[in-house]
Amino acid sequence: MKKNINKLFPTIVFLWLFYFPASVGAFPIPLTKDWKLLPGKNLQLSADDPAWIVLQSLPIPKDTLRSFSYSEDSISSVTLSKRFRISKEEIAELATDGLSVHFPLFTNVYEVFFNGERIGQGGSVVGGKIVRNGFKRHVILPIPETKIKEGTNEIRILLSSDPGEELDAYASFDSTPPLIDLRSRNAEILSERSTLMLSFLYLFVGFYHFLFYFKRNQEKYNLFFGLFSIFLAAYIYVRSNAVYELGMDPLLQMKLEYMIVFNVPAFFLLFLEDFFRSKVGPMSRFYRFFALGLTSLIPFSSRFICVLLLQIWQFSVLVFSLYSFYIMFQALWRKNQDSVRLFAGFFILLASAIMDLLGSMQLVSGLENYGLLKYGFFTFELGIVFILANRFLSVHNEAEELNRDLDRKVRERTGQLQDTLDQIRELKVQQDGDYFLTSLLLDPLNRYQIKSDSYRIEGYSRQKKQFEFKQWKKEIGGDIIVADEILLKERKYLAFVNGDAMGKSMQGAGGALVLGVVFRSFLARTKNVSSYKSKPPELWLKECFSELQNIFESFDGSMLVSVVLGLLDVKSGILFFLNAEHPWTALYRDGIASFIEEKLELRKIGITGLESKMKIKTFFMENGDSVFIGSDGRDDLLLGVDSDGTRVINEDESQFLKRIEEARGDLGMLSQGLRNFGELTDDLTLLKLTYLGKPKRFVPFVRIDSVEFPDETYLECLRDERWELAADHLDGLRSRIKGEVPPAFNKELAKVYYKIGKYEEALALFEDLISEFPEDVESMFTASLIYKRLKRYRQAVELGERIMLREPEFVGNVTHLAESYLFIHKQDAVLHLLSKVEKLDPSNLHARKIRIRMENPIADHRNG
Repeated sequence: MKKNINKLFPTIVFLWLFYFPASVGAFPIPLTKDWKLLPGKNLQLSADDPAWIVLQSLPIPKDTLRSFSYSEDSISSVTLSKRFRISKEEIAELATDGLSVHFPLFTNVYEVFFNGERIGQGGSVVGGKIVRNGFKRHVILPIPETKIKEGTNEIRILLSSDPGEELDAYASFDSTPPLIDLRSRNAEILSERSTLMLSFLYLFVGFYHFLFYFKRNQEKYNLFFGLFSIFLAAYIYVRSNAVYELGMDPLLQMKLEYMIVFNVPAFFLLFLEDFFRSKVGPMSRFYRFFALGLTSLIPFSSRFICVLLLQIWQFSVLVFSLYSFYIMFQALWRKNQDSVRLFAGFFILLASAIMDLLGSMQLVSGLENYGLLKYGFFTFELGIVFILANRFLSVHNEAEELNRDLDRKVRERTGQLQDTLDQIRELKVQQDGDYFLTSLLLDPLNRYQIKSDSYRIEGYSRQKKQFEFKQWKKEIGGDIIVADEILLKERKYLAFVNGDAMGKSMQGAGGALVLGVVFRSFLARTKNVSSYKSKPPELWLKECFSELQNIFESFDGSMLVSVVLGLLDVKSGILFFLNAEHPWTALYRDGIASFIEEKLELRKIGITGLESKMKIKTFFMENGDSVFIGSDGRDDLLLGVDSDGTRVINEDESQFLKRIEEARGDLGMLSQGLRNFGELTDDLTLLKLTYLGKPKRFVPFVRIDSVEFPDETYLECLRDERWELAADHLDGLRSRIKGEVPPAFNKELAKVYYKIGKYEEALALFEDLISEFPEDVESMFTASLIYKRLKRYRQAVELGERIMLREPEFVGNVTHLAESYLFIHKQDAVLHLLSKVEKLDPSNLHARKIRIRMENPIADHRNG
């Protein structure tokens, strides 16, 4: 009995000192109880004034705060006051140590006064607004010796917060109450050696598991556990007093803390599910995205919203902790040995986390956030260490057993390898059969033999993969050439594509097969469906490209293809084409080879987001011109091997131009010249298109009755903007023209008709000009404006789209096109085009007016 009393004696002494400090010393002086409160700033009001509201203890009751009326657009403030006595003997006790006051937590801006003198503050208020937050944990402020009086002393606290936010002084935090004590004892509150040591330990553990993951990346649970451990270490640090040494803004520090803690349980849940189930289920994925969603909102939210998001997260953790229990108990039910070893640590970890969570949520009276999680995780980590050690011993024992049976296993393995070799031979035969069938599917797609008096098309194809199947010798690869004639708006075009699908052999052939089938299908619809036949070349190319893009995009990046997709206007010799990361198109004219492209416009088909960057290029071919299109096999030629044994691959694209000039434009000699220059390392296709027609080009100047037009009279009318007089003059000139009216004259006449409001007459002339000279963008644009004035909005949109595909940075056309779409009620298209205008010309007034009309459709309807 006496022995038990001796053991209890230190505890009894501690309790006596805690509850009856005055009997053995004056300090500490607790500050939890007997406060007075007033709304607003009351620093001069006497402490004996009856207006003060008596508080039994901190924190401030919510009902009391709600009874105060604050303006919705101004900050909320309260003043707290507390008196206490210090005797002469107690002052003498301060001879060897100073005095300081400790407050567990102020929720925002604070000022602390001791006997009328401000001894500390946090945050600042300027012009009635909080310009810097001040909420801080464990505020310890030294009290000047000159201000300490014998007898009654007073502390006043001025607290301020934004409307709707918490306004309080906490009674406890980490089990530490507000009190006045010697400076040396208060300073011990800030000591966090164990916390920082645990933080460093968990950070080390996280990187250790990262190393495991990088060595064995199939074990994703190591990645999740490493992230969990690192985020927990970061959270422990930002929750410690050491984080204040960084000097961060308190609001920024709080946001960083929330962004970290939101992800801690998410990574833990991912670890549990992957560790015990070897996969991540939909519940864990949902919670991961939920945590990411909350995290992404924090940087853009006010403190009030951040606290609201924290409360949402806190309730979610309570729900998903049940799911964690379910995963663990399911593993125990299945008699998973690792779950048995982890269960104790898991239970302690989860219990400590829930205790901290309930304390921070203040759902249980007297319970607060004691920071138990950092200690609970240590027990869980011990379980992980035990599991790793056990696995290491298992691997070691298995290795010893393998060494004992090595000879037998070698013989068994040799027999298995022989069986595998036989299977490989069988698979080789099956693979060659698959190659053969695929090549048979590609053959009818890979066609380009077309006869015409206006052009000549030639092609060359050599696939890298060559194989034998029974008595057939064939080749297979990802390159393809397809060409055919089509009619668009009663005008003949040569449609062609040269593609290079990503991958070798079967993978590349699969991509080429998809490309050929889709393109052939689009050609067939163009020949048989009237809506396709009525499309202009630019829009036909756009729709064809979009269809290819949609198909290849569905493969999620596993199948990409570079192409040159084009249309040759047989009558005018205009080449409409687009290049999606294919080697540049080369022109051979008068013995000189050159590139007709200058920069990369589009990435490979199959990469998302290409449609918005589409640009149709045009090139005017003259009689005898040849264009050469080829896959990257024309450049990727093996030139030899250097002294280190490294293969030297050609990187000079201009070598292709030199080979064309050496071959004098002959396709057969060109292919032989490439093989002579270097060894082929990839599939190679070449497409040669020669124009034999005599194109009719627009001439801006003509002669009428031996007088050059435009004449001086007409030019003077243009300068003076006398449009009626210009129209009369042109009508007079037209009456004197014998035979066909020159296109240049008709264009000027159409422009003048447009100026004087003869829209129908001008439109008829412009339509003839666009049909005859499809390269004339100016006529297209003016005709599109006339269509809009005549309320033929769909024709206006069609011409505007054609112009934008050729000149995407023509701001006037983009705004006009947006307005045309507005009239046919395609709001998404209008918004897309307006955003494009704002990037090209942020101060464009026309775009602003269109946006106003979108926002006020009723007024716009009335104006219309």
